[in-house]
Amino acid sequence: MATIHLYLASTPHQPEHVTATTPAAWVVILRYADHQKALNNGGYGHTETQLTLRALITALSTLKRHDLPVHVHTTTEPVAAIISEQRYLSWRQNNWQVPETDQPDLSQWQELIPIIEEFPDLTITYHTTDDPTMTTATTTLTAVMTKL
Repeated sequence: MATIHLYLASTPHQPEHVTATTPAAWVVILRYADHQKALNNGGYGHTETQLTLRALITALSTLKRHDLPVHVHTTTEPVAAIISEQRYLSWRQNNWQVPETDQPDLSQWQELIPIIEEFPDLTITYHTTDDPTMTTATTTLTAVMTKL
């Protein structure tokens, strides 16, 4: 069975360095068999985690088939860790009491989790931005950033 691959890159902004005028963008390259599609969006004042969550919500929402394996490749380590370790399950069980560092992104997590659960065979892998696996996504991100 073929796997859908999502290659996701976003600008690496940490919260302490983001202002309302900080340019930011995300890119997702969707690949399935011989098909490829790129999604992207940009704006200002968003952290890397916020961008990655929005990209993941958008990409998963575009998929029509939920019966195929989905492998998400991302350059955002905290998001990959939370999803692969399923930390969000305890957040929901504890009435959305989340660690302070994740609170600014809570509404996006609450939007993403039901979407993730629609894909029974979803895996996520963290890659560094210089990993050759991520070349198309990071190159496309650079192009999107030059247009902001």
